[in-house]
Amino acid sequence: MSRWAYATSGIPDSLFKRGKVPMTKEEVRTITISKLRLKSTDSIVDIGAGTGSISIEAALVANAGKIYAVEKNSEGTQLIKENMSIFGVSNVDVVEGIAPEALTEIGEVDKVVLGGTGGNIAGIFEWVTQNLKTGGRIVVNAITIENLHSSQELMKSGGFENIEVICVSIAKGRAVGSLTMMEAQNPIYIISADKK
Repeated sequence: MSRWAYATSGIPDSLFKRGKVPMTKEEVRTITISKLRLKSTDSIVDIGAGTGSISIEAALVANAGKIYAVEKNSEGTQLIKENMSIFGVSNVDVVEGIAPEALTEIGEVDKVVLGGTGGNIAGIFEWVTQNLKTGGRIVVNAITIENLHSSQELMKSGGFENIEVICVSIAKGRAVGSLTMMEAQNPIYIISADKK
């Protein structure tokens, strides 16, 4: 039985099993899922899946589809499997390896989430350009301005349209005695586009 019984995304971070592997935070994850514009039957690849938080949320929405969670870190792939069990999802295939080499068996997909590039953003975009279906969407979460710039340029040269960039800055309240202090998280660039 899933620990998330709601139709909306935004699973609290505390419900995921975590380790030392990066995890997309709840609020950024919610915006990312929204920008993907998922359908129940979509096939989705989550590149740099980390703990699988985006893959899990995508699997709950695209419950008649297939999600490929690609992660290079073996601790991450184990956490993805554990989180799949926690949330009762069975439509996620965990792929351990480095993109784009790890993507060769996946084939065409409707949506792509790119959260980690392992330093090979150009090679990953080459795969995306060839394997993202016409009318499909890509959403990139970047923490550096270099990856923001590279994503924009690769989208422009790779046959994408409706390129949108937002910068999300989240601050969460933390109790300091009887008061509340807002504690900032790192800004995240979210770049989305449609495949022509």
